[in-house]
Amino acid sequence: MGDVLLGVPNSSYIIFSNITGYGYNFTHNIDKKDMRTKGGTLFTYVTATGNFSRFSLPTTFVSSSDVSIINSWFSTATDLRFIESNDFPNSYYTVRITGRVEPYTSFNKPYFRQYYKGSVVIETV
Repeated sequence: MGDVLLGVPNSSYIIFSNITGYGYNFTHNIDKKDMRTKGGTLFTYVTATGNFSRFSLPTTFVSSSDVSIINSWFSTATDLRFIESNDFPNSYYTVRITGRVEPYTSFNKPYFRQYYKGSVVIETV
């Protein structure tokens, strides 16, 4: 399997293969509502445009330069390209980094302000 890449299209990418640990996960979310009547009949409503994918990338030993780039993408809600394997670079997702706080807020001991750890959560646009 090739490298996992995240970056701005036609620009530079950050290689996540070296910093992503075990625990990488993904989900496909569907805007679906299930309702059951008093008689027991189940009705399901699916919104066609409500589907999206979410990826969680737990990372360690991320350099301070990569952290500032990733946190700036988060702050500016930049549309990014997420490539799960650069063996197939034409297969990608257009994503944004989501959440309420920046992805990187703690250091790897004893590397104060040199290496960080955190989790990058991205969702398809």
